Amino acid sequence: MKITLSGTFLRAPQSKMWVPPLDSVMKKLRIFLSIQLILGLLISVPSLAATQLDVTGKGMVSVAPDEATITAQVSLVDRDAGKAQARASKEVDAMLSAIKSFSLKPDSLNASELSLLPEYRWDRATDQQQFIGFRVTRTISFTIAEIDRLGAALSALANAGATLISSPVMGSSKAQEARDEALVKAVKDARQKLTLLAGAADMSLSSISQISEVAPFSPRPQPTLMRAEMALDTASSNTFVAGNLTFAAEVKLQAEAE
Repeated sequence: MKITLSGTFLRAPQSKMWVPPLDSVMKKLRIFLSIQLILGLLISVPSLAATQLDVTGKGMVSVAPDEATITAQVSLVDRDAGKAQARASKEVDAMLSAIKSFSLKPDSLNASELSLLPEYRWDRATDQQQFIGFRVTRTISFTIAEIDRLGAALSALANAGATLISSPVMGSSKAQEARDEALVKAVKDARQKLTLLAGAADMSLSSISQISEVAPFSPRPQPTLMRAEMALDTASSNTFVAGNLTFAAEVKLQAEAE
């Protein structure tokens, strides 16, 4: 006897994982990111109650000059350009020899300036320009480290053939130290102003947030050229009375007070 069993096997129902709707997830994510952004801003941004103070400080330092810069020129005309340059070079060599006995600031001597230009004059008879020759101008400049020998240096240049000589431009070998000291004084002046302002407003300084130097307007003094005869008169009178040199500095400070 053959028995055949047939039927349907019952299976236990499978459980499904619950997945929240996408819109709900995105909404919660936006809320989370917004909270993080607000917390970051609260940490990084200074307190809204802080007050910003801006002040300017100034400092000045005066020093006595101990050096002077002199500029001298030789200028001549010759119808031959080569001869004009040769004559000018000879005059420059004489001037350089004349200042060898003076104490010069290292690397201050410059004798490289030269100009060569044709020169004309108006001829009234022909009503035309008439060529005179070539004008050669040679310039030398140097800084002498002996203030008490300025007169002697000017006399030496004039006697050596200089056509024009500048009035001395006074300077100091301690110029950089004076500028640094003036800058320190400017910062101290600005800090004192900050403390004064905060104290008057019954506030306390928290920190200095910014400091910057204001470049002072200090035009470079230009030498005034005078004829050699005038330089000799000035040198012989011994009237060189040099006043103190003033170096100034200015800074801006920004601080917060509460």
